[in-house]
Amino acid sequence: MLMAIEELRSFLDSDIEVSDLVLTGKLSALEHKIRKYTNNSFQRRGVSIEADIRGNVFMSESLIPFKVGDTIMVTHSDLQSDWFATVTEVTDDTTFITDGEWDEDNNITVTKVVYPLDVKIGAVDILKWMLRNEAANSGDKSKKEIQSETLSRYSVTYAADATESDIDAAFGVPKKYTAFLKGYMKARF
Repeated sequence: MLMAIEELRSFLDSDIEVSDLVLTGKLSALEHKIRKYTNNSFQRRGVSIEADIRGNVFMSESLIPFKVGDTIMVTHSDLQSDWFATVTEVTDDTTFITDGEWDEDNNITVTKVVYPLDVKIGAVDILKWMLRNEAANSGDKSKKEIQSETLSRYSVTYAADATESDIDAAFGVPKKYTAFLKGYMKARF
């Protein structure tokens, strides 16, 4: 996963009341969008092992370089290639379990996925924008920024931080929030 929910909550405003389940879903969807948009799986190729899967347990002849909470990517498999999961348990030096359901398989490659800090912070900014706009669009005007306010004959104008032409089509947020991804884009062949 892009980051743990506890880490995400430390970046969010305390007045944002969203369940962990909703945040997990939004974060997972955003992570998938970022990988698809950039065509980058963010693999750390130096941290990988060959393994077999038996009963959702990954078994390797070499030492496991992963710890609980690490994101892994499975490649070189006909059954489940390019699948991502989070390590939930390292049972001993040569086996581990993830949060996913797996088919039994032999000689797959498991690689650690590491997201740079600017990708994490950028994802947080995108989520903040989405959550703020969901609250504002549901009628909660306290979440909207005020551009101007008049006292006599009370009038309030709310600020808009994006126009229709400024919205990134892939993410549904202003383009300024997705600009950080340009440096991580990989060519598509």
